[in-house]
Amino acid sequence: MEARDTEIAISFWKQKAEAFGSPPPFGEFDLVDVDGQSFRFLILDDLLSQRDSVFLAYGGGFAKLFGLPERPPMRLPMIDCVPYRYRYLFLEACGEAIAEAAPVRFSGEVAGLGGSERYRACFMPLRMRVDTMRGIYGSFNFRFLTAAELRERSGQRDSANTTLPGLPTQYIRPE
Repeated sequence: MEARDTEIAISFWKQKAEAFGSPPPFGEFDLVDVDGQSFRFLILDDLLSQRDSVFLAYGGGFAKLFGLPERPPMRLPMIDCVPYRYRYLFLEACGEAIAEAAPVRFSGEVAGLGGSERYRACFMPLRMRVDTMRGIYGSFNFRFLTAAELRERSGQRDSANTTLPGLPTQYIRPE
């Protein structure tokens, strides 16, 4: 899994916070920072109505991961761009990053038919001029592992799937 992208994103955020205060201002995050094949994104988070939050930018890796167009659909709410199985994570993480005014990390697993997706994410708040809006800078990636790969990694030959397909099995926040 491209774990480096989350750590690079957090380092970049921390550099900006050191230079401009925490959380750093939205204007210091150039949309060019999320192009290429990165898994990073910028969200304009509406604190009054999360339904009105939108992706402002995301990298090519992020777009491919979720089957999104190359450029964010500005009129489509952010939550409608995220697969159902990750919507709760995105909503919770955006809220937590804003509440803590600091980077938050998430990693975990979502079980599915024939395997499991292991994900890693970070969400970081950005200061805006309008009090009812916040920016969120982050990175999200997952890797699909087949049931055979999961058995091989765990050292088991016979494994029964006791989780429901498509439901998160855990949210882990390492500090």
